[in-house]
Amino acid sequence: MYKLIFLLLSLPYFILSEPKEGRDYIAIPEGLIKLEGVTEIFWYGCPACFAYEEILQKISEERPNAQINKIPLFTEPTAKTYYAIEALKLGDGAHKRVFEDWQLKRRQFKTENDIREFASRHGFNEEALAKAFNSFGVQIKARNAINLPRRLINAGVDFSGTPTVVVDGKYLVTRQRDNLKEIEIILYLLDKKLENIRLAPN
Repeated sequence: MYKLIFLLLSLPYFILSEPKEGRDYIAIPEGLIKLEGVTEIFWYGCPACFAYEEILQKISEERPNAQINKIPLFTEPTAKTYYAIEALKLGDGAHKRVFEDWQLKRRQFKTENDIREFASRHGFNEEALAKAFNSFGVQIKARNAINLPRRLINAGVDFSGTPTVVVDGKYLVTRQRDNLKEIEIILYLLDKKLENIRLAPN
């Protein structure tokens, strides 16, 4: 009996307690983020966002069908860098290189010349990336992205900075000190939608 109690007390908190709204996540107004799956609001200059890549990788491994999205902050040039890479479909590897250049080599992305040097360093098409960086479509996406914090705050959402994760455009995850706990909350919210679909009347 005492051995069983000891084992239960030794279990990680996330196993003993189901995630709770208001404590582990909050519901946000519809329409602020119109993306399914897991959406990370991030900034390339944020060390915690760089580290958060491991959490997103774990989510992808646990739920391979879940869509992983990103919304870049805080400046227009860094947001344009993200959307230029996305426009050319250069993939997660290119985003990882931006993170590594910024976080490990202290190379920032503020101008077209910075994006050209990035392309040259890593073997991407310099002209194509610069053209995408300056394109109207990328500029519009970047401006919409960097205005997201203001829209969240105006809607009464307690936005505390990056990284912030929203699941299915409905639930904002409260940052946890324990990465395993945060992963468990995100998986719970992803599964919550599937459970609602399963229980919905035909």
